[in-house]
Amino acid sequence: MSREDIKLSIKRVMTDRPFLLLLAAVIVSGVVYTAITGFSLQVRDAQVYSRVSAFGEQHFYKDHWQYLAGFALFGAAVTIIHTMLMIKLHNLERRQTALLLGYATIVIFVISLGYALSIMRLAFR
Repeated sequence: MSREDIKLSIKRVMTDRPFLLLLAAVIVSGVVYTAITGFSLQVRDAQVYSRVSAFGEQHFYKDHWQYLAGFALFGAAVTIIHTMLMIKLHNLERRQTALLLGYATIVIFVISLGYALSIMRLAFR
């Protein structure tokens, strides 16, 4: 992409206020999710519970605390990738699909936050 294409892409997004507000909401929800999961981590020498399974003899699996940092990395990756994908869809004149992706991203963050906090509550008690 040339600079002209990038400028035109930004101009298209800036003129569509509802889309721009949803894009900002996706970015804010991603930053909030990443911050909450990042600040919920606790450095421990001992292994912590990191996975729960209904199958097998052992239902709780232990791992190092660094494994739980993947929740924060997930939030950052989803924010960046979905933001770029929403802008790309908007530029391809697929505004409705981009809006659907934005709303779905916010729902994904809400569900993921509940899941991540419940795993961390189990891990760090």
